[in-house]
Amino acid sequence: MSKQHLNLSVDSELIKRAKERFANISDIIENAIRDKLEIIQVDTSVNKCNFCKREEKKATADNLEGLTWLCPDEVWICSRCLREKIKLQIMKKT
Repeated sequence: MSKQHLNLSVDSELIKRAKERFANISDIIENAIRDKLEIIQVDTSVNKCNFCKREEKKATADNLEGLTWLCPDEVWICSRCLREKIKLQIMKKT
């Protein structure tokens, strides 16, 4: 994803306060646009399961053991927790 320059009109008092607090105005504006458009930004540097907090490498096409991105929950899940959740779902159906 490339960045593009943009001219904005922002209240001078807001700019002054942001600079006083060393706030990154570009990041604030980007996040506001993402929020308005309901775009979810995922931190792909996470190496922990959201359920058990176990650290693990991410799964790959060659090695399915590891952290997997779980949709629609939008969380990282380790292979052990994933197996447990699948077992629970199977048990519910029987």
